[in-house]
Amino acid sequence: MQKPPVALFSGGPVVRLVDLALSVQGSGGKLSLDDEIRRYVRVVGKNWTADWNCPVRVAAALLELAGDFVAGPDGLAACPPEFRDKAARAADGMDPAEYLRMLAELVRIIDREPAPEYEELALAGWEFLQTFPHLFGFDAVLMDEGAAFGPGRAVLAAVTSEHPYCRDLAAAYTTEAQRALVLFPGERCLADRLSWATRTGLREMIDTLDDHMQREHS
Repeated sequence: MQKPPVALFSGGPVVRLVDLALSVQGSGGKLSLDDEIRRYVRVVGKNWTADWNCPVRVAAALLELAGDFVAGPDGLAACPPEFRDKAARAADGMDPAEYLRMLAELVRIIDREPAPEYEELALAGWEFLQTFPHLFGFDAVLMDEGAAFGPGRAVLAAVTSEHPYCRDLAAAYTTEAQRALVLFPGERCLADRLSWATRTGLREMIDTLDDHMQREHS
């Protein structure tokens, strides 16, 4: 029997999907496995790089491959300890190999559905971190600088500290801010998650970065 590749069980889509299953189990009925997978499909589908590198159908195939390895003579014993524990808890009394295959089929079924709009299925906390990681990180920058500093002055301080190699950081902030304005066009925009990330605050961030790039890098 071929030994399972450690990378399959130590990171990537198999671990992410099992983690989501565990979060559903730990929610006391507040979360739905179908909805968490819908969010996973939405995150991957809306990110060109993620979809290019590992589309959802490949994630389902990897889950099935993991199930095949777990079904081997050594079972979960051949897997890294952390995954062994997670898979056993997620299976919750079900055969772990069959559980992984069932999860793979559920992912395939949901992947065939149209991705839900945010009005239909709200943005979850983990999904927010994957969709707007730089805006989330900027929140800490803003707190360090003091709320009175404002998103414009704070983001200018953040990117100029990287000058002249600030293009990537400026592009990441601008891209996520513009994406937030498009996906959540109301005046509050992301303010329910980040108090400063209103439409006004995000526009201030974008305009400040655009001005900096025009003055210092054009």
